[in-house]
Amino acid sequence: MRSGRGWASEVNLVWVVHAGLLDTAVLRAHLPRSPRHWSAQLRQIAGKSVRRAPQELLAGLAALLFPREVDLQPFRVLLLLAMDECTPEELHDLRLADVEFTDHGVRLRQTKNRAARTRHRLHTSPAGPDGPEAFQGKGRWDVPGLMRRLVAVTEPVRRTYPATAEWLWLAVEPNGIGGARVAGRRAGFVLSGRRFTDWISRPRDVQDRGLDVSLPHDVRRLRKTAKITKAVVLGGAVADLAGDDHHVEVFRRHYAHGTTAHVLAGRAVTGAQQKVFASLTRPVFADDAAVEELTDPKVASALGLTAGTAKEMREGQLDMGLVNCRDPYDSPHAPADGRVCHVAPAMCMLCRNAVVFPEHLPRLVLLADHIEQMRNRLTPPQWQAVWGRQAAALVQLFEECAAWMPEARRQAREGRARLDLPLGMRTEYDR
Repeated sequence: MRSGRGWASEVNLVWVVHAGLLDTAVLRAHLPRSPRHWSAQLRQIAGKSVRRAPQELLAGLAALLFPREVDLQPFRVLLLLAMDECTPEELHDLRLADVEFTDHGVRLRQTKNRAARTRHRLHTSPAGPDGPEAFQGKGRWDVPGLMRRLVAVTEPVRRTYPATAEWLWLAVEPNGIGGARVAGRRAGFVLSGRRFTDWISRPRDVQDRGLDVSLPHDVRRLRKTAKITKAVVLGGAVADLAGDDHHVEVFRRHYAHGTTAHVLAGRAVTGAQQKVFASLTRPVFADDAAVEELTDPKVASALGLTAGTAKEMREGQLDMGLVNCRDPYDSPHAPADGRVCHVAPAMCMLCRNAVVFPEHLPRLVLLADHIEQMRNRLTPPQWQAVWGRQAAALVQLFEECAAWMPEARRQAREGRARLDLPLGMRTEYDR
């Protein structure tokens, strides 16, 4: 026992907890039987309970040193919202060996037991590494930064309870009969007082009212929220929205029914804004002269291209199957996570990154014909919602480059152009 007021000192008791030597039997043996005779600091830590005062004091002292499961809920919420491709089970099952920090982010090895599948995901920090202190738990509020903070927060549990060291999510909670002692363990978020709903219910306003959050309080709804946001941003086919972590039918049954209103609302807002921002979102057309002199810095700059991008575009390295793309890794229709655009060519005609060369016009003529065929298969509201903006963008582009259109239409009629659309674009909306 360190110097001070002996067992009556909260500093001494915290030191004993850190050594893993404190339990309720020791507290009852060295503290007054009635909490009323404890110091004000100990009564504050123990709370208002009288009958369970030793247990509450022990849990409160441990919480001064180690994270509790309920303290880890904010990390859980923020990571699930930032990683919509990750299920709660995949996140909770992460071991420390599954987390590999890199100079610019973090690589996670996610295991989905129900699907018997392991995936590797690289999450990068857009602004680069966080500096030399990044690995000490300091970082931005993105996936790499949150992971660094989480590792730092749970590190004291690993040092004090080495048997738990392999897991990422660790907490120290009351253990034994009646919570007679505390122990470090893997966080499960399933016991009473530690669940997601308990964390939601904790904040109270001045009138002692809790947060008004609709039931059920299920952490899986966070993933659904993220997918709703993704659906509004992407639009497109169900196959595109499902992504690589769902079968299309699973997305249809468990997610699509909850996103319909949000998607329609997002499209309505986008349609209203389209008139204002048309010049910012429509493709840029480069005529023959511009294509010939594309590597000229002045010409490239006029098209919003760097010299390197212009050279790659000239060599066909940035052809997305329909038009060229100025930056496939910075799509306005996909999250800014550094991955290549996965909605091309479905959204190319509505993208500010698209650059059209005269050689692309025959393909676009075939796309316009495909859209007109869809008009005969879909109801007018459905066609307008799915293809209306694409058709309007093509009409505007064709008017801008009218001098090249006769030749483009002739090549399309003669079969000298080929339109390769993803299967989802050809089949999703003609059933």
